[in-house]
Amino acid sequence: MSGTPIHIHRLAKKIMMELDAFEGSRPLLDDIDVLIVRGMSSGEDWDLDNLQGYLESVLERCDVEVVDPESPEGKELIEELGKFVAERIQAQYADEEPVSVRPVENLMEAVGAFTQGEIFLDPLGFERLKRDLEALGCVAAYTFGRTPDDLGVFLAAWADRSGIGPKSVELLVANLKG
Repeated sequence: MSGTPIHIHRLAKKIMMELDAFEGSRPLLDDIDVLIVRGMSSGEDWDLDNLQGYLESVLERCDVEVVDPESPEGKELIEELGKFVAERIQAQYADEEPVSVRPVENLMEAVGAFTQGEIFLDPLGFERLKRDLEALGCVAAYTFGRTPDDLGVFLAAWADRSGIGPKSVELLVANLKG
């Protein structure tokens, strides 16, 4: 079962359900080896005071080993995921009407791209977007992980610091064995 689209979808569903973000979520990219999903959660059990730890615990409950992005393994995983996704996005839409895949420079561009359902690349890294969201009164965090059968996972979430309103989730699950 590993390496199949069903395997990728099962893991993504499990994670999104843990975050109470499955209902109404939508795939941005659904390829044989990668799934990128965005959703909103009204989950009441989110720990906004330790969102990083909460996201890591979600991955662990879904049998995903959390990888420190600063470790050599983490840096390798981030590079692998970045290359993998860029190749898949280009391949997915090569024969169809082009989907906007563009870099964003600031928070407002990212929010605009998200609202329009565009796929956007963040050349400044999620860390910059995280700082911008935090400056607007949000709490934001992200984490990376890998399963024993070589699925790579990137999970990001952000919400108003007050806890009022929906919480945004972005999830990428990729079959790195391709």
